[in-house]
Amino acid sequence: MNKVGKIALSGAIAAALLVLGYGAVNWRQSAIAERPQLPVAFEHIDHNTEPCALCHHNFVDDTGGGSCYNCHKLVPELAPEMERMFHDFCRTCHVQKRAHSEDSGPVRQCSACHH
Repeated sequence: MNKVGKIALSGAIAAALLVLGYGAVNWRQSAIAERPQLPVAFEHIDHNTEPCALCHHNFVDDTGGGSCYNCHKLVPELAPEMERMFHDFCRTCHVQKRAHSEDSGPVRQCSACHH
């Protein structure tokens, strides 16, 4: 195969991988949005030292009410990111508290939150 043919083949392979990768990302986002979430054991009483609006931003900006899942799971733009957003949000707070030697709650053990 000549040099031009190799370049053309490389470009075709790269394009195919890009298309396949994009499809895989869309499929993963769709699968995350549609799959059932693991049950979360979240106790409000354990978080009563935190301002409610820290988590319940919808009370501040008047975008709704109810549980986090009502919006974050059902809004198509938010659903694919919901798991990451919650893990990052909760874990960040717990890690910061642990760094300040405060009671922090779970940081890494899945079964501490998911039963």
